[in-house]
Parts: sequence; C-alpha cells; structure tokens
Amino acid sequence: MTHLFIVDDEVNVLNSLRRMLLNVAGAPVLPDLRVSVFVSPVEALIHINKQSVDLVISDYRMPEMDGVAFLARVRDLQPDTARIMLSACTDMDAVVRAINEANIFRFVSKPWSDDELKSAIVQVLAHRHLLLENRHLANEVRCQRGVISRQQVELALLERESPGITRVRWTEDGGVLMDD
Repeated sequence: MTHLFIVDDEVNVLNSLRRMLLNVAGAPVLPDLRVSVFVSPVEALIHINKQSVDLVISDYRMPEMDGVAFLARVRDLQPDTARIMLSACTDMDAVVRAINEANIFRFVSKPWSDDELKSAIVQVLAHRHLLLENRHLANEVRCQRGVISRQQVELALLERESPGITRVRWTEDGGVLMDD
C-alpha cells in the first residue's frame, strides 16, 4: 500500500486533491493508495515522525511554516520519502530553494492538471521504488562481500518502516527513556 500525505492550509485544495487521487475513473489509476491530509505542517510532522510515508505533497505558502522548511524537515525525518511541492507561487527563487534545501522530486504549479499531477505522482513513486530497490540490492552485495552485516541491513529496513524504532535514549544509570 502506498501512503501519501498532502499538506495545504486550504481545506478545499486538500479535498480536491484527495478526490482526484482516489478517483479510479481518471487515468492513471493509483492502486492501493492511502491518502492522509493535513492543514497544518506541524501536525503532519508529528504523524511523519511516527509512521512511514511514501510521498508528501506540500503547498509552498502556509501560515505556520513554508513548504520548503516543511519538506526539508520531512527529508531529515524520512530521507526515503518522495517530496513534491505544489504552489501557485511561480517565483524562481522559491523553486530553486525547494530543490536545493528540500530535495524535491517535482514542482507542480497551481492550478494543476489532474492528469499531469497523477502522472507526476506515478513517475515520482516509480523513481522512489527504483532507488529503494537499488539500495536493497547494493546492501545484498555488501552482505555477500562481508562489508556490512545482515543485522545492519535489517536495522535500516526497520527504521524505514517505523521511523525512530532503532533510536534508544538512555538514562545516566543505564535505563531506557520511554516517550509519552
């Protein structure tokens, strides 16, 4: 199942995007899609910190945090999550900043064409899949050559599936600190 987050401060945009993505009548069809929408980038970050996400689509201009800062934070939390910037702002500096600071895969202008946006999403997800598969195959080769252990590969896989699961905070006396 593909998990997609959409973040925009306009509820109408979120509803329109969700409807368009889940519409099986419009080509290309995105099978096994789970869409989560957020009007707040801060709230979205809380959820991203707890669950694996395949793709995040974010607006550029939002009151709490701009899209570049948000997507850069997503990249820090989950480097393998694909990122698309969606904006009515066509300021070239904003586009360059999004590419350089947040490493976005695509910049899509509002208003968008449903077919073009869905095609871009399919391409971005296919590219992400190839990157992950390439990493997996490279890790297999490293395991065979003895460069990394099977345990390191499994820990990396666990971290991708459940972000933060491999990070343990210790007390001074050796106890484990649990998050609330």
